Amino acid sequence: MRATLLATVLIALLMAGCGGDEGAAEDTVSTAISGLAEGDEEKVCDQLTAGAKKKLLATLADNPLGFKNIRAKTCEDGITKLYDSLGEPIRAVLRDGEVEDTRLDGDKAVVHVTGAGMDIELAKISDRWMITGGLFKK
Repeated sequence: MRATLLATVLIALLMAGCGGDEGAAEDTVSTAISGLAEGDEEKVCDQLTAGAKKKLLATLADNPLGFKNIRAKTCEDGITKLYDSLGEPIRAVLRDGEVEDTRLDGDKAVVHVTGAGMDIELAKISDRWMITGGLFKK
């Protein structure tokens, strides 16, 4: 009985490890994209590194995707202003934005967001996948 229980636990642990990094990276991107679709600036910004937040603010100020320039001092303010400028069709695309084609390279990953046509760059920092770039590149 003990051997069966031990074997079951070991198999479960091994299976949980399969695709763990890929799934965790995809979850980070999904959380950020759904946060933007919902207007949840904290949800989005919590997925970004400090460097990615700076890149995001610079990109928003430089007329991303044909929207008006968005000037903001914080990630949260930038996401709020971006959300306010998005029409419902774009929000719907983001809501449906599935992630796929995850490419892992050690502690770095790139996740493609279908529909939005974005490749999001991530890094594993302290056992957590964080977005480092790729948001709203032209």
